[in-house]
Amino acid sequence: MADREGFEAVTLRRIAADLGVHVTSLYNHVPTREAVTDGVVELLIEEAELPTAPVGWEEWVRRFFAAIGQLAVAHPGAFTALQRRPVQGPRASASFEVALDAFVDAGFGPADAYNAVKATALTALVVGLERSLSERGTGAETVVGDLPPDRFPRVRSLDELTDLEPVWAFSLETLVEGLRSQLERRADEALAPAADGERRG
Repeated sequence: MADREGFEAVTLRRIAADLGVHVTSLYNHVPTREAVTDGVVELLIEEAELPTAPVGWEEWVRRFFAAIGQLAVAHPGAFTALQRRPVQGPRASASFEVALDAFVDAGFGPADAYNAVKATALTALVVGLERSLSERGTGAETVVGDLPPDRFPRVRSLDELTDLEPVWAFSLETLVEGLRSQLERRADEALAPAADGERRG
């Protein structure tokens, strides 16, 4: 229903009508619309097959990003549920656990490992949202044709860029390079005290 008509169409009353039952009959199973959303999120995460086996941090980022993107294309309407309720439960937590391990093993402390996982999830979800909108043909376009070309030549030139795939790929590579840079900086900071000690010795 969400994929066909958008997530707003998914209401308890609508579900009851599709099932041919009275809406009060649903309350023992799904007492609120939030409970329905939680169920949709759980199904989406299950289908996404996020990485759960030990992997390096970069492989985790790339696989997580790809899985969320594929989910957005497969379920463009239901994907919105991921922006409305927290992603939680054993299946999602298993992927986040291996990600935290990978970032700690690479040199991040626990707080920065969490920051890295959160940054990856946020980037993937935002790109996924744009993918889902594009898949449904409802993506918002910035109208630049009315802007004076003498004042906005570069903005006007963006009118020719209609393929979003390079934008999404650029987002992923920027995320990966940013995380790599942060890890290298942490490694340099860890070596600095040792080097100072050697000079003093």
